[in-house]
Amino acid sequence: MNHFLRRLLLALLAVCLAGCASLTASLVPTPTAGTPNVAVVSTAQPTTSSERAITLTLWLPPQFDPGNGSLAAGMLQTRLDEFTGQHPQVLINTRIKDEGGAGGLLESLVRAEQAAPLALPDVVLMPAGLLPQAAAAGVLHPQTALTNELDDSDWYPFAVQLASDGEDRYGLPFMADGLVTAHRSTAISQVPPTWVRLMDTRIALGFAAADPQARLPLLQLLSLPPRDGNPVPEQNLLELFDFFATGQARSVFPFWLTQYQSNEQTWQAFNEGRLPMVTAWTSQVFANRQTEISGAPLPTQNGQPFTLVRGWVWSVATENTERAALASELIAFLSTPEFLAQYSAAAGLLPPRPSSLAAWAPGANQALASQLVNNAQPLPDQATTERWGAALSQAVVAVLKQEMTAAEAAESVSAAFTE
Repeated sequence: MNHFLRRLLLALLAVCLAGCASLTASLVPTPTAGTPNVAVVSTAQPTTSSERAITLTLWLPPQFDPGNGSLAAGMLQTRLDEFTGQHPQVLINTRIKDEGGAGGLLESLVRAEQAAPLALPDVVLMPAGLLPQAAAAGVLHPQTALTNELDDSDWYPFAVQLASDGEDRYGLPFMADGLVTAHRSTAISQVPPTWVRLMDTRIALGFAAADPQARLPLLQLLSLPPRDGNPVPEQNLLELFDFFATGQARSVFPFWLTQYQSNEQTWQAFNEGRLPMVTAWTSQVFANRQTEISGAPLPTQNGQPFTLVRGWVWSVATENTERAALASELIAFLSTPEFLAQYSAAAGLLPPRPSSLAAWAPGANQALASQLVNNAQPLPDQATTERWGAALSQAVVAVLKQEMTAAEAAESVSAAFTE
């Protein structure tokens, strides 16, 4: 009986197993010729931002390299990163170009425009002195959005001039640097505001007398009021050279200043204590950490603060409509009052907006900048400086060496200006 039951149970178990196998087979679809019995894996990959990115190329002068390790450089790089963070489809490529000379900004732009337009950058931080030449060469393009932005009242008049060539505007001003006097309080407590009082000190005011750009003579000449609608009348030239002749006679402009050909040379002489005061850039004064060194506006004939500034302008170089729109948006993003305030303070440069200067911490730098910004105008463009500078410089050197009288110098420069 037990043996019989065991066989019966085994038979029932076999029937059950056969039924389960049949059921399983009915649930698994039978492969057909049109449906391979393989696993299907999708090869489609999600589109990344880099695959659909637009790369904006920026050309920058060396002093604005966002990778140079300075505080201001870090601020600029962070700002660029913020822009790409808000525009995931945009990549930014920065390239550093010298301001002048072979391979410099202007020459590179002109060459690219003529031979390889696709190699043109989208945005250029253009030295304002080169802007008219770049505009004439057709390598910069006014943008309506940026032109309208300059109509805002929160721009200094000199800043609007930096970005303009005649009636056309070619971007937004970024930073500026003004000519001032640096002096040691141990040598002279206060820089005289007028020519007459400067002569009374009989203390040397150093400047690069042989500088072919003649920055100090240009500043003094342009600070004089125009007469009869002529910006450079011979009477003004006579007054200018009489200023230098008197200064030579009273040791304010000793003849040995004719050995200096650049601002760097005179600044070194000042740092070494060989000059009690010197013509300098605001950036040099702001970067100084010696407590006995201060800055002041240069003396003028009428005593009113006046300076000439060099500046830099964000401009659009691409002709592609889509890229130009993004380039304009980036320029506007780099020109907000808050960012300009932070960057200019860190870089030791003059901001182009009143609201940006107002955000500086109160102190000597803000006080000096405030004296200058409303009475400043851009240095003449490079072409004008080259035409006027050499004649002015040669005449100043001749006066300081007593090789020419003031009248003779005025006559020689007047002839050069009218050629």
